[in-house]
Amino acid sequence: MAMIRNWIRASVGAALSIAASSGAHSADAAKGERVFQQCKTCHTVEKGGKMAVGPNLYRVLGRKAGALEGFSYSEAMRSSGLVWDETSLAEYLKDPRKRIPGNKMVFAGLKRQEQIDDLIAYLTKMSD
Repeated sequence: MAMIRNWIRASVGAALSIAASSGAHSADAAKGERVFQQCKTCHTVEKGGKMAVGPNLYRVLGRKAGALEGFSYSEAMRSSGLVWDETSLAEYLKDPRKRIPGNKMVFAGLKRQEQIDDLIAYLTKMSD
């Protein structure tokens, strides 16, 4: 019985250690709103928001890339075949030019995964 308890303690301790060292991050829409300040120069996110230099991002998750009516996308974006989900959007936000070469977005990308997660949480919240 003591051996089992020691094994359980060791297993739980190892799991907690891995979780702490992995930098587990819970996405925060409020922090994402602050990250979005970098995007506001070119994008809006409100329902019915105007197109700016970039397309409106209201309900971007689930949308086919390059397909929002009324915005002039690059051929690279229109033919990318992407549908924006958390994974594809995260990859794009890390390095837009690498993810879709030839797209028109001049933003260099977000380097911190926490910022990407928070931004996606904000975009999700703003799409309800």
